[in-house]
Amino acid sequence: MNLKPMPFVAALFIISVATTFSQETISQEAPKKAAPLTVAPQRAFSIGVTGAYGMMLNSVSEFVLPTVPTCCPGYSSTTGGGFIGGAEFDLPLASGIDLVGRLVYQSSGATFSASEPTTVRLGNQAVQTSFEHSLQTTTSFVMLEPMLDYRVTGGLSLFAGVRLGATLSASYVQKETFSDPSIPFDYADGTAVRNNTSGDIPNTSGFQMGMVFGARYRLPMNAAGSVSLVPELSFSPMFTNVVTDASWKIFPIRFGLSILFDVMSEERVGSPLKP
Repeated sequence: MNLKPMPFVAALFIISVATTFSQETISQEAPKKAAPLTVAPQRAFSIGVTGAYGMMLNSVSEFVLPTVPTCCPGYSSTTGGGFIGGAEFDLPLASGIDLVGRLVYQSSGATFSASEPTTVRLGNQAVQTSFEHSLQTTTSFVMLEPMLDYRVTGGLSLFAGVRLGATLSASYVQKETFSDPSIPFDYADGTAVRNNTSGDIPNTSGFQMGMVFGARYRLPMNAAGSVSLVPELSFSPMFTNVVTDASWKIFPIRFGLSILFDVMSEERVGSPLKP
């Protein structure tokens, strides 16, 4: 039997299989590379400082200081001025909604005045005049203001929240004089001023509570928008009195300005590996 052609046939078979395998390998697509990861900066929170001038609405009803001697029948509401300033922290909760926390110091000064008609006799003549009652007050408070800030459009947002705080100090200066200083009359102590007293306001309320709501606008100060100048207008009605046993509340109308700095975090975004 002639077996000499077998090695030749085996060689042809091996060459054929190798050629087919190499063609299939070449015909397959090269695996796709994963898309590169991209870094998307996100605002983690904002911190800053805030300051405002407060037009202080002093709401009273026939007000006099308790335990302080006076002949005044009662003061009416008046306006004053003061400063509000402190620190701010903003935490994003959802798209366009921030939780805002402020810790602020508030000072306020106001002068109450009231006229009391009276008649005095100069020689044989009765003269109509009046007693002028004056009460100057100075107060200071520390307030925590948690709020929600809702972005309406662009940089414009509306905010609302509560005010919780404490009275730091409260003092007064009080006096009574004739409205016409030319009248040659003195009081019993030989001066032209009566009930001229000063000191700490008695019976102040230690706890203060109220609300705050208003609007503000973010103005970017750099190309990245991470630093903002934020003017605002707000109103703060209060629920508690300045003193415990008299009707006296201070409602600030605030014209404010804040500087906020955004602290960013990096979120890596990319596509999964494809076969």
